[in-house]
This record gives sequence, C-alpha cells and structure tokens, in this order.
Amino acid sequence: MMLERYLLLLILLVLTGSPLAAESVRVGIHAKPPLSLVDGQGAVQGFVVDLLDLIAAEEGWVLEYVPCRWDECNQLLALGEVDMLTPISSNEAKQRRLEYNRESLYVNWGQIVMAGKDVIKSPLDLADKTVVALSSDPHFADLKELAARFDINVRFLEVGDYESVLAWVDHGPVDAGLVPRTFDLAGFRQFPLIKSSVIFNPAEIRIALSPLNGQIANAKRIQRLDYHMTRLKGDRASAFYRLQEHWFGDKDPQEIPEWLRWVLLILLLLLLLLVGGVMVLRRQVRLQTGEIREMNERFAAFMRYLPGIAYMKSASGRYLFVNPVWERTNHLSEAAVLGLSAAEIWPERDLAEREREEHKVLEAGQVVESVEVHPWSDRPSQWQMIRFPIAGLSGETEMVGGIGLDVTAQIETARELSHLHQQLQLLLESAGDGICGLNGAGRCTFANPAALEMLGYTRNELTGCKFHDLVQHTRADETPYPEEESPLYNAYRQGRRAHVEDGVFWHGEGAPLAVEYSAYPIANGDMPGAVVIFRPARAS
Repeated sequence: MMLERYLLLLILLVLTGSPLAAESVRVGIHAKPPLSLVDGQGAVQGFVVDLLDLIAAEEGWVLEYVPCRWDECNQLLALGEVDMLTPISSNEAKQRRLEYNRESLYVNWGQIVMAGKDVIKSPLDLADKTVVALSSDPHFADLKELAARFDINVRFLEVGDYESVLAWVDHGPVDAGLVPRTFDLAGFRQFPLIKSSVIFNPAEIRIALSPLNGQIANAKRIQRLDYHMTRLKGDRASAFYRLQEHWFGDKDPQEIPEWLRWVLLILLLLLLLLVGGVMVLRRQVRLQTGEIREMNERFAAFMRYLPGIAYMKSASGRYLFVNPVWERTNHLSEAAVLGLSAAEIWPERDLAEREREEHKVLEAGQVVESVEVHPWSDRPSQWQMIRFPIAGLSGETEMVGGIGLDVTAQIETARELSHLHQQLQLLLESAGDGICGLNGAGRCTFANPAALEMLGYTRNELTGCKFHDLVQHTRADETPYPEEESPLYNAYRQGRRAHVEDGVFWHGEGAPLAVEYSAYPIANGDMPGAVVIFRPARAS
C-alpha cells in the first residue's frame, strides 16, 4: 500500500514536469481502524489515508504522514508541526476551535455490543447494567451524558483498548460494551459478539487544519478538499465508494454452497458430541484463569499507586505481602521480609502494641484504627493505621491486612492552626479597642470584650444580629441613619476601607457613644465582610 502511494505521487510529478512545484503537506494521523491504521513500523493505511492520497494526486500535494497518539496529534497541530489532522469529528474540531473542511469523509457513531445473552433494544434497557468502554472513545462521554439526562442507572467501566472491551463482554463480567460504528467485529472472531440496535452520537469525520498555516492557506486547502469530496461523493462509480466497500464492506463475500453448509453442520455436531465436555471444561478453566489474572493485575495496580503503606500477615504474624511504599518507608524489599515475623525482622524494636492490635483483629474480626509514631527514620513521623481481618475460603479470619497513611503534616498543621487560633484569641481578648467582625450581610460574627463593654451588649445579644440596627441606626441629631450611607456598609458590601473620627454608636441602654472607628474589608467570596475597630472619640 505504501509503495503504491509513492508510485502514484512519482507519476504525478513526472506528468506535471515540475517536481519543485509540488506542495509538501504534513498530516497528523492517529490509529482509529479502519479509518486509519498505524503498524509497529509507523506505516499508515486506512480509508481516510487512501482518500487523502487520491486528492493529493490530483492537487500535486506531497503528503508526509506523521503517526501520533490522539493527544500528541492535537499538540502537533496546535504548534504547526503538522498542517492537517485526521480523522477528527466535526464536534471535536468545533470544541477545539479548529478550522476544518465542510464535506464529511464518513459518518461515525457509537454502538452497543453484547454477547447475545441479554436483549438491548434501547438505551432504557441499559438500566442497572454494566457497560465497558474505551476511556478515550469520544462516544463514551455522550453515552454517560445520555444516561444521566434520562436518569438511567448504568455502571461504567473504563479500559485502555477495544480488544479489552470485547474480552470483558465475552467473558461475562459486564453486560455490554461500547465501540464506534467503524469497528470491525470480524477482525476479532474469538469474541462471538453482536452489535445491538442502540446507536447514538453521530459524528461526521472531517480534516482539521493547523491555525498556524494562515487563514488564506487553510481556506484554499478547505476549498480543494471540499471540491474533491463533493465530486467523488456525487459519482456512485467513483473511487470513494470503492474505498468504502474495501474498508467497510464484507471482507468475505463468497457464498458457501448449501450442501457444504449441511456437511459442515453435521461434522460440527459430531465434533461437539465428542469433545463437548472437554471444551466446556477448558472454557471454564480459561475464564477462571482470566478472572484470577485480572484480579491480580488490578490488585497489583491498586497497591502500586496506593499513597500509603499496605501489608498482609498470616494468623501467625508472618508477612505475606508488602507494597512498594512499605518497602521505601522501611528500607526493606518484599523478598527480604516474606515469611518472616516483625520480631525476626526488627528484634531490637518494641512491637508489643502493634502485635496486640493485630491479635485483636484476629480474635474479634473487626477493624482497628490507631495513630502510631514511626521512630525508625531520621525524623519521627505519625501514621494513621487501619488494620482489618481477611477471611479465607472457610470464612474464618486467616490473615490480617494493614493500611497506613503518613499524617505527620496534617497533625502538625492542625497543631499550628490551634496555636495560631489561641494566639489570635488572646490578642482579641487583650486588645483595648473594640473589635467586631461583620459578614457580607452586615451581621456581627465576633466581638471582643472591649467592644461588648463599650456597647453594653452581651456576646449572645450582639453576635448574629445586624450591627447597624443595634449600634448605628441613628445619627447624633437623632435622625435616622440609612445603612447604605454608612462607611461600614461600603466596607463589608463593596470592599472599601474607611476611617471615621467623629462617628456615633449607640449603647445598648440607648445612650449615644462618640467613637473613632476604622473598617477594613475582608475578602470572603462575592460579599467581602469587614473588621471594625473602634474606641471612644478624643475630646475636642
């Protein structure tokens, strides 16, 4: 296929007689079979590749395909290191604000596959079922949105490739899988799955262009791409439809004769009668082995990325498993501790308390939590430990599991915050000036003793009430004082700092109090709030 494309481009250059006039175009291509395929050597093929080669031959373009993963392709396009990117849906191009051609190359959509054991005829049939999908599949997000919009309870499982999607559905842990329309089940005959009638999220496949090409250059290429696509799609005998048949049509069109079908059916029945029991047994063994392998891989991945230590011990206290964080924390490898007890590994350490907690787990069969000091490193650390029972096949507790997280930083932070709170409380209590805190609605959130004494209110009477209504409701001439005209209002509602030397506050018993006060805004979301500091006004 690659040789044919290069020969076609060479013939075009010879016929035009101007090889220097050919325009070089770099095309980012990512694997999305059968629209585009990239083998281990970086060679590309597929429906959109052949279609672009046809257009390039007529336009005199020399295409250089740059295989890349989806995220890498988008980065290369944004940096101008590739001129075009395909395949890409029009929705994805719009979301990334990319320029793209208007005539679609192909219409793709998401489709549900199943093993035939459950009938799924509509999205409503997915209720209370488990669906596995490729995490990067653009149709996956649409399926989740569809389920949320119609309140369909679907359990979703994400995997890294489409073969894993088919394997999960075929082996039975999940009810259905998600694949694109272009996905060819015939290439995976080991998984006898069928496509359901549930389809969604139609996406038109386009060609995106790099914004660094320039608007004029992109407009010219878009015009030529759309011209050729319109011409090819308008002719039913064109290469466009032959390529569709080649890449999306039946790969084995030969019809099997009727008599041969009967012969094969009889032979198959005889074979099933002879080895049916063996096949069933082998399938069960394969399924069980696959499930165990998958469980082991999931367990290993969980333990590898767990941010804390984890271990398992037998009922006799010997280590059966430790995770990588445990190894780094204790400066020991798993191979060096398996089969040994803690006393054999650290004979010089006092481990009595830890052993008592593990015995408690074994005897009571309950979870035990504690905070322990780890004094074995240069700087002692504190760990939140959770020990729990692990039952064997008989149902009895046979092992102890432990998980621990380093909470040294959290404990030290909490201690520092408590210390700062105490210092702040002492500062407020000892201040000679009145200090009150106001929220964005003008309500008092705290008041120090000096403020309560000057205003004649108890803490319960002042806290939670509007400061203006109790303290600043009237001017010195006993006319009403609107809240919006107060500098305090500008402080706690509009974030404006204020200082007033001839202010008037009102005592709880009704007497005016001449004060000098300052208001300092405090950022707190959309409504700032403020701190008010006041003292009796100096005599003039």
